[in-house]
Amino acid sequence: MGDHAKDRVSGDGKIFLASMDIAASLGWERCSLSDIATKAEIDIADLTELHGDKIGILRALAKFIDSKTLTGLDSEDGSDISVRENLLESLMLRFDTMAPYKSGIANVARATLANPRNVIEGSWALARSMRETLSMAGLSTSGPLGMIRVKAMMIIFLDVFRVWIDDQSPDLSATLRRLDERLNQAESLA
Repeated sequence: MGDHAKDRVSGDGKIFLASMDIAASLGWERCSLSDIATKAEIDIADLTELHGDKIGILRALAKFIDSKTLTGLDSEDGSDISVRENLLESLMLRFDTMAPYKSGIANVARATLANPRNVIEGSWALARSMRETLSMAGLSTSGPLGMIRVKAMMIIFLDVFRVWIDDQSPDLSATLRRLDERLNQAESLA
């Protein structure tokens, strides 16, 4: 990774932490670009150039989480792991990656439901993430069956996400249990 790319990732990391910290304390709707720039210790003009608006920050955070999740999976040899185990591992890794931003993500999720634009943006980002998750697990996401798989993974993820938000255990046992249940249900339907 070049110096410019490293600087960008480092700057984005500060922006993600700042935006999710503010979302956790004030709520997403009250969080402003100015607040984020101040907390991230960057110029608001640079923040605006990088991400445009708060939705741009969320898009970048979602892509960052996708990238970290996929990188974590790439580093392991999953050749002898079942599709189900790959999905379980991938989604738990996603929750681990989201952990530093948990309180902020919870408030963003609540605010998203009140704003149609955010619901649409969030749906697209989640569909992209679940498509990548399924592909990494070795399942096709093309055609009508692929679309059904993506939608089913979105439903599973959102159901488990609600549990994860409240799961305070260090090993995320409630989250893992719910994910295991939902994957078992999906497997029985397939």
